Formats: sequence, structure tokens, C-alpha cells
Amino acid sequence: MDEQFAFSDDELPGPVSPRVWRVLAVDDDVDFQRATAFALSELEVLGGRVELVQAFSCREAQMMLAQQQDIALVLLDVVMETEDAGLRLIHSLREVIGNRDARVVLLTGEPGLAPAHEVMRDYDINDYWAKSELCAERLLTVLTAAVRGYAQLRAVATARRGLQMIVESSNALFCSKSTRELSAKILTEISSLLNLQTEGVVCLRLDEIQDEAELAVRIVGANGRFSGAVEGNLDSLDAPQVAKALSQCLREQQTLRLAEATVLFFPRFQAGADYACYVTCERPLDDTEIELLQVFSVSISRGLYNVALFSRLEEMAYQDDLLKIPNRNALIRMLDMTLKSNGKDQSVLVLIDIDNFSGANTAFGTGYGDFILGLVAKKLRDAFSSEVLIARVRDDLFAILGPQTQVRAAEIVALFRRHKRPYELGQVHSLSSVTMHLADFTGSASVALQDALLTLKQAKRLGHDQHGVYDPRLQSAHAESYRMLLALRDAVEAGQISVELQPQIDLRTQRVTGVEALARWRKADGKMVPPLSFIPLAEATGYILPLGDLLMRLALQAAKQLADAGYPQIRVAVNVSAPQLLQHDFIERFSSHLQAAGVTPQQIEVEITESVAMRTFDTVCEKLRALRAMGVEVAIDDFGTGFSSLSYLRLLPADRLKIDRSFILEIGEVSDQQMIAEAVIQIAARVGMQVIAEGVETQQQADWILSHGCRQAQGYLFAKPMACAELLDWLGCWSERQR
Repeated sequence: MDEQFAFSDDELPGPVSPRVWRVLAVDDDVDFQRATAFALSELEVLGGRVELVQAFSCREAQMMLAQQQDIALVLLDVVMETEDAGLRLIHSLREVIGNRDARVVLLTGEPGLAPAHEVMRDYDINDYWAKSELCAERLLTVLTAAVRGYAQLRAVATARRGLQMIVESSNALFCSKSTRELSAKILTEISSLLNLQTEGVVCLRLDEIQDEAELAVRIVGANGRFSGAVEGNLDSLDAPQVAKALSQCLREQQTLRLAEATVLFFPRFQAGADYACYVTCERPLDDTEIELLQVFSVSISRGLYNVALFSRLEEMAYQDDLLKIPNRNALIRMLDMTLKSNGKDQSVLVLIDIDNFSGANTAFGTGYGDFILGLVAKKLRDAFSSEVLIARVRDDLFAILGPQTQVRAAEIVALFRRHKRPYELGQVHSLSSVTMHLADFTGSASVALQDALLTLKQAKRLGHDQHGVYDPRLQSAHAESYRMLLALRDAVEAGQISVELQPQIDLRTQRVTGVEALARWRKADGKMVPPLSFIPLAEATGYILPLGDLLMRLALQAAKQLADAGYPQIRVAVNVSAPQLLQHDFIERFSSHLQAAGVTPQQIEVEITESVAMRTFDTVCEKLRALRAMGVEVAIDDFGTGFSSLSYLRLLPADRLKIDRSFILEIGEVSDQQMIAEAVIQIAARVGMQVIAEGVETQQQADWILSHGCRQAQGYLFAKPMACAELLDWLGCWSERQR
């Protein structure tokens, strides 16, 4: 028994390589796509077959990436529908879809046009090549590097997920969760095994250097007369012979059989660290007892290793790697426990976010950013007791969870104020925060965090140094929005969406020059849903694309009915949203709808808002010029309500400006010198555009705009929006009145 115990190693299975590497090629160049497919056919990389998936637009690629999470590499053309379509696709892939593993290689047909270093870094782009340089051999090299990086990232991600699953299930697998708990059980079980009254000490070696004069040792378990030494060193034993035996065992790295005791050694390669266990004996142990103790030592080593492994897994799954504080997983776990506890009503969750942290990272580098994060973490740890959880949720977002008597957002933000040196470099100058009183919340921990994040996002829209308080009505608002979206989809399928047409009048001739098609939703019970309730929801969720397509078809059908009834000169104004207009195939789709409806382009006017016009100016101008070349007129709606530069207005290919209703309401209420409507009319005249006023409700308003140079108007003074059949009857009556 004077040799160290031997234990067998369990072999772990090696990683299994995937059989298929999926590559997504995003390019609107059919010839290049065909060449790529040929080059990748029957190609193998790192033992796996390459499978090519092709998308001919960024929109199509975005849908594929959202549905298919196993894309290893994206070969992406720089310029697609728009000049920045490729970058927006990468942003969507990383930030919206949340795929950080797929590798991205940018391609261009223009040699020498390389993206800036900041673009490669900020958009997480892995490589860049001109198409002409990408020969078959080089393509194989690019594929190999990208697939290897992807495989490594997926392996790490899979390992992390697996480790977290192990941590969650370990409560059922392991009885002991700490070295101290296990150490106490070791001494108890040895006593039971040997059927002896024993006393003992379990200690852990902290250093790995063998020739140190003094060992660094911590006592992790003890019973009997040694109980008071737990968490101390060997000197705290007040038993020199015991300390000497333990020290000898650790130095020689072997089990010692002494006259009055047995000192068991458990090496780090089996137990996760070097342990020594001193066990007193009332009498010398016989050979059978020694054999039993040796066999039991195998279980002890595995128990120690399991505890060490559990501690490491706990650290990896629930600790932030950079700051060594709890992470999002730890926050969710504690938040879930708090929401289910009796202390929920007295607890509060505070989120704090460093304003413009990404800007500081860009300006000074990630090292500076890490320093700032460390500063925040330290100040928060120092400010609160152990019953308050400090966690890093992500990036520069921190969470503080604890009793509301201790956790106050204003006091937290005040921790970072340096009034004497407010502009000192390396300090946090501005924080935004949100407070959620858990008494106001009902639901899961994940939903609580999401709602708090949404509240913080809404607060930050107001600028820097903002604070928001969670409103419990937010939950019901989310639920209502979701129900409305489902109802809207059902309404489209059931044919409950229609358009009504509001006439536009030439104030001098009193002729009807056009009508605006306005969306209407009539439920099965006859109740109307206001457009302001469902149009913004459709835009926020992306459903505006199918909805806008439907409304366009309905408006063109109305234009056809007007022409058939003898009114081909009356143009129909169709509202087009930003997502619709910026589709790469919008012009083709629009032309297809025109042809299907049997309508000429001269009968149609496309209305876009000022904010849409300024969104991606060059792309919008290109689309509007194409429309005007077809014969379609273009109007800028809600002009004056945005913040666009007037210098862009003269470059915008549009036929008329629409004065927003809010400015028409000022007529008679505001002096002429302060009238925005007059300014819009003058601007339109200077850039050679017509102008039309909407929301005209009184004769005074009509007379005023006409006297100031605006000839066209629409509003309730003339007619309300109406269905096409009703409009045809109204047109007949209007014509009779004008004779």
C-alpha cells in the first residue's frame, strides 16, 4: 500500500466530421452562378461533400439563411439590389438571424474595389476576392479555410450547448456539488466502510511546482478534532504530525501507510487536482481493509473529478469569460428562481447600457472597450452585497437583480459620475438604464428579460443618459399586436382587405384629376380597423410586402374600372412602402401588375413618403426614374414632416409634393408668415414640382391654398374615400354640378 493508487483512463470518442458542407452563393449574375455551380460540383473539402445553394437576390438569401441554419459559407456579391444590399444581408445574418458561425466571403466583379478595413471588421466578413481572381484552385483554398473556421466555431458552440445541458442535468447525476460537501462524505463513508470510528482531514494542493520550500495547501474537509481547520492551511491543524504526513503525501505523490493512520493520495490526472486524505485508525488495518480502501479510492477519485468538472462546467456555462462575473444564463436562472419565490414582490431588475459603447470601441479599439467593461463590473461588484446578482447580459449590457431596498437605478448610475473630472479618458460618461419591478411582471424569466430590453431600447431612442421604467401594459400590448397580425393575415386570405378612393380636385377647373387609393380592413362583423392600427404593424413585421402587393393590385383594378367607365384621364395614386420599393424586382413586379390589370402607366401615380425617399437616396432615385420613364407619375407624401435635406429635393425625380394634413389645419390658426404650407408651395415651385394639399375640410382652406399657388387638393370638403362603385356614381353627380 506504499504505492499510489492506479486508475484507468476512459477513452472519449473523437469528433465526427459532417458529411456535407453547405455553401450559399448569393449573386444576381446568372453566368457567375453557373460557373460557381460547375466549379463546386463533386468537390470535397475536409472529408465532406460540398453542396451548393444559390440565391439570386439578397432578399431570397435572407429567407434561406433564416430557414437553414447549417450554411457553412456564404459567397456574397458586394452589389446586388442596392450598393449596400450585401452589407445589410451580413448585418441581418449576424444581428437579426443571430448566425455567428457561417463564414462570409465577399466577391466583386470590379477588380481593385476592396472594402475598407472597418467594413471587413465591423460586418464580420472573413475574406474578399475579385471574381476574376477566384480560379478553381484558389476557390478550393478559400473553401477549405472557411469550412475549417466554420467547423471549429460549430464545434465550440456545440460543446458549450452540451456543457450547459450537462450542468442542468447534473443535479440528478451528482449528489455532491462542492469539494467541501464531498470531502465530508469521503470521511463518513470511509468510517462506514472500515466500520471504525475515524477522524480525518482532506486537503487540496493549490500549486503545481514540486520543489517549493512550502506547499500551498487548503483544507477542504475535516471532522472530529480537526473540524475547526476547514478552509485553513496545514498550520491551522494544530497537529504537526498530521500536517507533516499530509505534506509528505503531496510531495511524494503517493499513498502513505502509517502506524496510526493512512494518508490517501489522489493525483490530479484522476481527481482534477492533487488531494490528500488523512484517516486515523483505532488499530492497524488488515490486508482486506486495505484492499477495500483501495477499491473505494477509485470512487473517491471520480467523485473529486466530478466535483471539479462540475465546478468548471458551472463556470463555463454561467460565468462571463472576460469579466469573470455571472453571464446571461446565470441571470436567467436566478431571475427564474426569484419569479417563483416569495421574494418576487420585493425584488427589482435593473439593466444598464453604456451609451455609444460601439463608437468608443471603434475609436480606441477593443482593448479600451474591455477596460471600460472591467471598470463597470468592478464598480458594480464593489457597490453591492452578495445577495445582489451582477451579470453581464451581452456586450455592454449589465443586469443587477436584488432587493429593491438595495437596487436603485439612480444610485447605480451615480456610481459612474466623476463630477470633478467628468471628461477624464477611460471613464463611463453616459449610461442608459431601465427598472423592472418584478411585482409588476407575470411570466417567465426569458420574457421578463426581453421586455426589460425592449423598454431600454425605447428609452434609448430618446438619446443618451435615459432611464425607463417597465410598464406591465407592455405585455398586453405585445399580445394584442400578435393577435392583430394573425387576424390581418386571416383578413387577407378572407378578402376583407379593400381600397377606397378619395378624389383629388383641380381648384381652378373643378375637374377631378386623380384619386388616392387608401387601405381598408372591414372585419366579418362589419367593424372597421383603422389603417394606422395595422399598416405600421405590417411594416414592422415585414408583412407589408404581401399586403402592399395586394393593395397595389386592388388599386390597379380600380384604375381599370375607371377607364372602362370613361375616366381614363383620372390617375390612381398608390402608396408604396420602403420595403416594397427597395425590392430588387420592384419595377418588374409593378410592370407585371400593370399588364395583368390592363392599365396604362399614365393612369397611375406612385406615392412614397419623405422618409422613404431619404432612406437610400440613390437607389430610390433609380427606381423613381424607372417609373417615370414608363409614364408613371411620382408624388412625395407627407412632405415637411421629416428631416430631409432640401438640397436632395431638387435631385429627386418626382412630379408633385403633397402637403401634409397637419399643415393645412394651421390655415386660419397661424399667421401667413409662419405657415409651413406656404413654404412647401414655394419650395415645390422652385424645384419645378406641382403641389397638392390633403386634408382640406373647409372652403377657407381651399381658397387660401389656391391663392398661394396650390391648385390641387383632396379632403372631406370635396368627398370622403369611397368604394369604386360609389365613386363612379359620385363622379357622375360631380360632373353634373360643374356644368
